[in-house]
Amino acid sequence: MEHFRSILPPMAYPFQLSYADHFMGVGSCFVEEMGQRLQDLKFSTQFNPQGIVFNPASVALSLERLLVPKIYQAEELFQHQGLWHSFDHHGRFSSPSPEDTLQQIHQAQSEGQLQLQKATILLLTLGSANVWQHLAQGRIVSNCHKLPGNTFQRKRMSVAEIVDTLSKSLHAILALRPAIKIILTVSPVRYLREGLMENTRSKATLLLAVEQLCQQFEQAHYFPAYELLIDDLRDYRFYAEDLAHPSHLATHYIWDYFKQSFFARVVLNQLQDLEKLKQATLHRALHPESASHQQFIAQQLEYIQRLEHKYPEMDFSVEKNIFNHQLKA
Repeated sequence: MEHFRSILPPMAYPFQLSYADHFMGVGSCFVEEMGQRLQDLKFSTQFNPQGIVFNPASVALSLERLLVPKIYQAEELFQHQGLWHSFDHHGRFSSPSPEDTLQQIHQAQSEGQLQLQKATILLLTLGSANVWQHLAQGRIVSNCHKLPGNTFQRKRMSVAEIVDTLSKSLHAILALRPAIKIILTVSPVRYLREGLMENTRSKATLLLAVEQLCQQFEQAHYFPAYELLIDDLRDYRFYAEDLAHPSHLATHYIWDYFKQSFFARVVLNQLQDLEKLKQATLHRALHPESASHQQFIAQQLEYIQRLEHKYPEMDFSVEKNIFNHQLKA
């Protein structure tokens, strides 16, 4: 046998990505993982202005808030465990002060709106077809904020509901940005608290819905993150300790597949330069004042100078500060 696993062959897309693109991303923690990698490599990015969202209804709401910003009021927040929360937002916006919570919400919404107005790529990652409906308010929430389970009712959206919900949002996005490219993906993260069978049914529902959306919108294209982990890698050694999230190695594999699928050779060469610098910033020396490490620091600062000359449109101030901080006077 030539292979001992099912390898997903590279997919061909009708467009390629470059540093001229501006990325807007909404969805589960997987979109943040990919988004952080793009951000680290100096791409113009903005992800999850309402925080991580998992279900299609909350993804659609996030897109709606970017198109038609909302001024949230203090009475729309609620207090729980010493913090003020919004049912529309992730816990990273929660604060001991309602004013601080609102300020963070409105600032992120404003930044996201500005990014959407220039976005050329919309990356959407769906995590679960299940939604949680707040019983008292009769509405789907984006985050339960650890309220008691009997406060909510769980429901799985149907394929038709998902397609109808997201198609309305995509039509509105395309009315604003007709040339935008949409990359749809289903998160490979397993939601084990829902049970193995329910997780599988939920993912299957998402996959069927995404297929229909790609058929409905010529601008929409599917990226197989789910299949890369579940079918290509297909081994628990590619999961983190919780056996639900991809391991660092698996995420790197999916990222490499993303690069090979979407970037031209000239961009891949740029990425190689920047990834080399990124790895250098992560280096932690046992003896930071040693002559060998100081030589390493000097080499990195010289490398940054070469990159600044090669890519004058890029800002390397963060990396310079990291290495200058370690440079012995």
